Amino acid sequence: MPSTALDYITIQGFKSIASVEKLALRPINVVIGPNGSGKSNFIGVFSFLHAIREGRLGDYVTAAGGAEKVLHFGSKTTKEIRFYLSFKGGVNQYELKLSPTEDDGLFPSEELVYYWKKSEYARPHVSSLPSRQQRREAGISDPKSERVSGWVRLRLGGWRLYHLHDTSSSSPMRKTAKVDDNDYLRHDGSNLAAFLYYLRERHEDSYGLIRRTVQRVAPFFDDFQLKPLRLKPDDIKLEWRHKRSDQYFDASSLSDGTLRFIALATLFLQPRDYRPSVILVDEPELGLHPYAIEMLASLIRQASVETQVIVSTQSSLLLDHFEPPDVLVADRVEGATQLTRLESDQLGAWLKDYSLGQLWEKNELRGRPAPE
Repeated sequence: MPSTALDYITIQGFKSIASVEKLALRPINVVIGPNGSGKSNFIGVFSFLHAIREGRLGDYVTAAGGAEKVLHFGSKTTKEIRFYLSFKGGVNQYELKLSPTEDDGLFPSEELVYYWKKSEYARPHVSSLPSRQQRREAGISDPKSERVSGWVRLRLGGWRLYHLHDTSSSSPMRKTAKVDDNDYLRHDGSNLAAFLYYLRERHEDSYGLIRRTVQRVAPFFDDFQLKPLRLKPDDIKLEWRHKRSDQYFDASSLSDGTLRFIALATLFLQPRDYRPSVILVDEPELGLHPYAIEMLASLIRQASVETQVIVSTQSSLLLDHFEPPDVLVADRVEGATQLTRLESDQLGAWLKDYSLGQLWEKNELRGRPAPE
């Protein structure tokens, strides 16, 4: 596991998740389940915590439709949301409780950080973090956080949730971007051209690896043609060269699947220093050819050596490329999301004759639509 990895997480009272206790997380976490099982809500937890870290608790709740939409079955059923996170084998831990306000918001009612080096201390050292902005924002959002809270804040800042679904003609990935918008790959890939341009100029090895990987999925692709626009030098767009033509090509000439794979390859193959500490992707396989899905699985495995990866999927083909302990199964039980990690020994006999994807399709892994 990467040294910055999240060991486990407890989630209580968030959307469809009534209670998930000490869910262990691995370098690879592939979440499967039927529509409505809560896969996206589980991944959304990390987006929510990242927003809280950024001082956008109020903005998140407002965008979600108010606290009644965020609390599990509303405030009549759920009185608070609780998150508990453990890092580095329990050395650093973070706990946050959120309670509803009278105006349909949420405020941090309790926020604690723990430091417990068990070889040296019998009990953890616990610190309470003061809330900010009239108790509307969590203490972990303070840029001046120090020691344990500063360490946790840095970890939360390294989480990024990617939605690369939009590859339509109006997709941000097909539009121009600002040349200097290259600090990191944005959640929707809107600065893909600028980020690739930066990698080509400063990280040639990573850029070359991305280029060669794209060529394996799109054999007609030769290279990107990345340069600031001649008449708008602050802007850049995704232009590329065809192996058998000198005609002009830009992102509008790429298929949806090819464009999405370029963004995914860039995400997983970017230099380690730029890569998020936790990469979360919602259904990355959408629109990809079976061979591209195989390549995607390889990219995920490669990145997971140094980065924790959490993906949700509906693809049995993608599932086939992972081991049972990599898989979390989401189900709805009495209206609440339940998450269960697969265990190899429970599937031993089945795996002699079937792949994981086949077992999922046969409903031997659960995670298929069923009456509650």
